[in-house]
Amino acid sequence: MFEDRTQEQIKKEMLADIDQETGLSSMAGSYADATVGAAARQISEFYQALPAVVSMLFVDETSGGYLDLVGQTYFNITRRPGTKARCGITLTGSAGAVIPAGTLFLTATGLQFALMESVTIPEGGTANGVLEAAQEGADYNVGPGAIVSMFVNLPGLTSFSNQQASGGTDTESDAALLQRIQERRQKPINGTNGWQYRAWAMSVPGVGDAKVVELAEGAGTVGVTLVDSTMAPASPEIVEECQTLIDSQRPVGATVAVSAPTPLEVNVAAVVVISSATSAEAVETAFQERLAEYLAGLIREKYDVIYYAPEDDKAYTVIYNRILALLLTVDGVINATSLTVNGGTADTTVQPDQVPVIGSLEVTT
Repeated sequence: MFEDRTQEQIKKEMLADIDQETGLSSMAGSYADATVGAAARQISEFYQALPAVVSMLFVDETSGGYLDLVGQTYFNITRRPGTKARCGITLTGSAGAVIPAGTLFLTATGLQFALMESVTIPEGGTANGVLEAAQEGADYNVGPGAIVSMFVNLPGLTSFSNQQASGGTDTESDAALLQRIQERRQKPINGTNGWQYRAWAMSVPGVGDAKVVELAEGAGTVGVTLVDSTMAPASPEIVEECQTLIDSQRPVGATVAVSAPTPLEVNVAAVVVISSATSAEAVETAFQERLAEYLAGLIREKYDVIYYAPEDDKAYTVIYNRILALLLTVDGVINATSLTVNGGTADTTVQPDQVPVIGSLEVTT
């Protein structure tokens, strides 16, 4: 924007403005030339700093720290921190063996989980506990059986097996924070409207999107449904934190129910013809990423609306042909000889209280 405001250009313009009738020389090496050169350098540095001011006033995804500054200063919006994943674990060993709280378990890739409360193995030889990830992040949403080792092997504990971990989310991205700031600008809150309830929900760590039904159960009731930042149903911990926050802020007389949607698995199987430049595994990975983006887009489109009554909150559709198109446009895919979604070739209807999530996905040649 100010690329032409260099020291040389500014100096040239300033020297050109000197009135020759004053007798002041503007030739190279003159007093005016030396004086103007120093001033031009200072003015040029000022112009070089101006793009940062633009980033402060007109924030976008590249504004860095100014994005946080604008959000907090003008809209009381702060970047959401990540949340820690949790999972159940089945512990098998000798009766009476004690596994202390804080005992560390690891995945094959080194992700650490800590036992939240001490567990004592009963006479039956099997007990259940809960693990929490050592750090925030979606990477900790590991699958069943992914935790395979311990830092220290404890006497009396012979084996263990974890369940699916969930609830882990990343720190809010610049894009997501910018979206909240823009939404606040375009859809003002007033303390009681649906956008107010959505704003409260979206401020809770781990929340990725929130759907609001203003008259969920009739007059004076509000329904808030949450997904996390991975677009999966929000964990019980996130739901509870959101319920507590809204109950402390809501208007007197309003009854608010916060919940997570039910996951609707989208199971996909495909047989493809591919070029020699790729592999079935590479196609499967790329296809899964594209399918996840498509389903996330459907959820965002569904949730980015304030519904007045339950009948306005209608079912939506996962389109079979859209999934087929996603597969056919993966690099290296020549053709798809077979594609089934949930065992068939029809569109999949998603009810208002559901969100689509990838179940199984298999690509073969």
